[in-house]
Amino acid sequence: MKQLRSFPVQESWQVELMRHIYNDNLDMLSTKPLPYRTYEAQQEWWNENKKELKTFLYEPIERPGKFVAFLVLRDRGGFYTPIVAIQKEEWGKKYGQEIINDYIEKANAPLAGSQLQSNKAICHINKKVGWQILGEIIQPGGKVDLLYHPGINPNLQNDAQIFDAVLDYLELKQK
Repeated sequence: MKQLRSFPVQESWQVELMRHIYNDNLDMLSTKPLPYRTYEAQQEWWNENKKELKTFLYEPIERPGKFVAFLVLRDRGGFYTPIVAIQKEEWGKKYGQEIINDYIEKANAPLAGSQLQSNKAICHINKKVGWQILGEIIQPGGKVDLLYHPGINPNLQNDAQIFDAVLDYLELKQK
């Protein structure tokens, strides 16, 4: 049963809500070092990047107006990369599974990503929805799996060129 409703991010106040959720979750987002964001830095990032982003805030259906998570899908040309964060007090409510299913549908294309091996909940959900582990790296936050998802659109042509671009993005390309 669907628990969340998503809204496209379009206004600066929505970007500010994303910033608070992001900053509160840096330790769980960090498959690579990420900076703490100030209001000014977040607004600047948004203005510079919004053309290649699909960005959403999520609210529980039973609590309208209470935004508990965000999704950023960045268009990398043929595939997307997701960033998801859920407010810590909302963890354990199975929102992660719903958001991951939602972003796979919203992307409507292949995806590349990463996951902290220590985040067992995300690793379990990602495996369940079809993410494939292509490699592993070690970051300051721990061991990180490098991931690929072919997308769910049966009409997609997941050709070698897109997969090669994913390998290049994940820095797994043979040199």
